[in-house]
Amino acid sequence: MAHQPIDTLTTDWDPEDFHDTFQERFDALIEAKAAGEAVEKTEPAAKPTGAVGLLEVLRAGVERARSPKDTREKAGASDKTGRGKKPAAKKHTKASDIGSLQSLTKTELYEKATKAGVKGRSSMTRDQLAEDLAKGS
Repeated sequence: MAHQPIDTLTTDWDPEDFHDTFQERFDALIEAKAAGEAVEKTEPAAKPTGAVGLLEVLRAGVERARSPKDTREKAGASDKTGRGKKPAAKKHTKASDIGSLQSLTKTELYEKATKAGVKGRSSMTRDQLAEDLAKGS
């Protein structure tokens, strides 16, 4: 029973039925050159049609799905904090407020920002934390 599918697809193979057409054309070209005949150049290769294989399209789609997702999350995080948008009115900060905050470490500023409820604090630099805390006071 296992041999039946194989037997239905099997045909007799005679090597004489097959021949190398490339080798035949190459030999004819050599003989023509040796005889001094003019040799015709072959047609140039076909221009690419721009057709893309399905596998390439799928791979590109997966890569596009991965890349923008990461950047969208980052962009979404900055939009939520309001730092990416232009504020309606800027709060004026006192130089003394920023000066006193500048003496703190980033960890201390982060703790103050947590207590103050500063949004987006996890992605802020030390200077951004100090500035946002100064605006809030």
